[in-house]
Parts: sequence; C-alpha cells; structure tokens
Amino acid sequence: MKIVLTGSLGHINRPLVQQLVAAHHAVTVISHSPQRQTAIRALGATPAIGSIADQTFLTRTFTGADAVYLMITNATGGNDLFAAGRQQADLYANAVRAAGVTRVVNLSSVGANLGPEVGSLHIYNIIESVLTHELSGVNLTFIRPTGMFYNLFNNLTSIQHDHVIYTNSDLTQRNSWVAPQDIAPVVAQALTAPAAGVTSQYVASDERSFTEVAASLGTAIGLPDLKAVQISDATMLTNLTQAGMPTEFATQYVKTTAYERDHDFYADYRAHRPVLGPTKLTDFAQEFAQVYVQS
Repeated sequence: MKIVLTGSLGHINRPLVQQLVAAHHAVTVISHSPQRQTAIRALGATPAIGSIADQTFLTRTFTGADAVYLMITNATGGNDLFAAGRQQADLYANAVRAAGVTRVVNLSSVGANLGPEVGSLHIYNIIESVLTHELSGVNLTFIRPTGMFYNLFNNLTSIQHDHVIYTNSDLTQRNSWVAPQDIAPVVAQALTAPAAGVTSQYVASDERSFTEVAASLGTAIGLPDLKAVQISDATMLTNLTQAGMPTEFATQYVKTTAYERDHDFYADYRAHRPVLGPTKLTDFAQEFAQVYVQS
C-alpha cells in the first residue's frame, strides 16, 4: 500500500513508520522541516517537505495514496485553539477530497465525544465532526489515545527542585495512560486493514492514579519521598503560564483536568474499553529515570 503520514517523526510516527516499512508498505512522511529528510529516509520512508497549512501541497502529496494518516500539530500557541482545529480539519478534508483518498485515519483523543465543557480536548470533537461531515463516503477511523505517559516529563523541574508532582487532578482517581509505542500498531492496523464507514477506537496502556505515578517514578529515580500534590485550578494555571504555556491553551488545559476530576470523564472509554497495551507505568518509569539522570 501507498500510505502518507502527517506528523513528521514524532513520538508515534517513528515506531509507526518502522512498522509500516517492515511490512513493505510505501510510506511518505510529511514534515515541515528539511532537516528531517535524512532521518525519514534512514527509516526507509520518503520525505515530503511542506506545510500542513498548504492545501495545494497536501493535495499533491495525498494524490495516489491508498490511505492517509492525519494529526493536528502546533495548535497550542494561537489565541483560538478551537478555530485552529477547525481550520486544519477543513484543510485536511479539502485535500483528501481533491486527492480522491478513500481511507483516512485520524489521531483524535479520549474526550472527543464531549463538548466545550471538556476544555482543550474539545478540539478533537471539532476535528472529528468536520472530517465526518466533509468526508462522506470515505472510510474514516478515529484513534482515541488516552493521556500520554510522556506528558509526565513536564514535571521534571518540580520533581528535581521540590520532589513533587503538582496537579489539579484528583490524586487517587485512576486515570488512563498510554505509550506512543502502543498506539503505533493500532494506527498501522487501521491504515492497512480498514473498517468500513466511520469508526472510533480507544487506545490505552495502563490505568493509574497520580499517587501511583509518583510512587513508581520515585522508585525508578531513587526519590522515595516523591509525591503528588493536588493544587487549585488557579494555582495550576499560574504554574503553567509561568512555565511558558500560552495563556489560552493553559486555561483550556486546566479546564480539561478539572472536568476529568469532577465528572465521569471516562464513561465512553469504559463503554468501549480497549485491551490495554503492553507498556505499563513501571516500563515508562525506567524511561523517565534515564531522562531524569541526564537532565
């Protein structure tokens, strides 16, 4: 198959490219950076250098593909997160239609079934809605991963300085986490053995509370006193903006975490609960420890 991937060589795409190439598919990887060409070629794929905001470039790159994998990038820095998501979804839909692609897999997220009340994750509801409406007749699969393990790297500074993971989440509520290497096989399956019509699929690796996360990471990095501390939404927002996160995105992110804490955020996930992937919190903790030592 000829498969086109957006997302360059990010956390998910690198193992995804490796899996697809190993299965003898012809893979093209879209990246905005010319510096990525060598790395893409080294994995056995073909680089396509251009912007996902350029509909002409997307149409040209998608033309002739048996399947296309879509994800949104760089939507955190603008003043209107949701307008950016809608705009990118429209661009993708227009390019897919113009190129005549009949198989699309979109990286969505847990929470995509919810509305504006879920904060930053509402962008995925918007994207799913646009693609579903605009790509009638296309076999369309939405992959909905849960919380990414690698987001825990954002806590490196507070762990080093205070031996604390600060969060406005509930500390004992079990959240669902996922590793990129567990997402890649699910995406590959959706691209190469598609289901008909419009479908969605959750992906998760482990289900752990922040208290359990702190204990596991603390053991791995040799900080037995590492703990998770719940802070207010207002304090969380201040911490994020002081760390450099754009105010609008930080506001919506805090809203997401607060909704997850105070409502039945995982209801649809539980109703369509996937088989958990092989990468567990203890596995990620070893990866975290390697980065911690080097930081």
